[in-house]
Amino acid sequence: MEDTTPYSRTTLLKEHCELQSTIAGYWSCDTIQSYFDELNTACIPLIKERLPIYALVDFSSFMPQDRSTSDAIRDHLLLSAKFGLKSIAIIDASSLARMQYKRLSKGINVEYFKNRYDAIIWLREGK
Repeated sequence: MEDTTPYSRTTLLKEHCELQSTIAGYWSCDTIQSYFDELNTACIPLIKERLPIYALVDFSSFMPQDRSTSDAIRDHLLLSAKFGLKSIAIIDASSLARMQYKRLSKGINVEYFKNRYDAIIWLREGK
């Protein structure tokens, strides 16, 4: 059985304008806000300098979310695009999570990868 406990970790690689993140588990509207806050805080140096934002997100333990949490994710993606989000590379998403995220990220440049290496190459070559 999969662990449904929400978990996230985020790192900014400013020299690449790259936000690297891992998100796992099943989130609620209340708990997902802490992940958004983590992402927003990490992006402050890029936003202050009006630099683009490229995201690399490990979905290997991320589960499909309920409708209200999905809507919150969609809203955050749209807001992030206004603040400079250019591309997102998703690593190792399950079929269901990928299907859901494709719906949520419509209009945003998102690609899906099986491994971190290919995801990073795509993000950095696309700049």
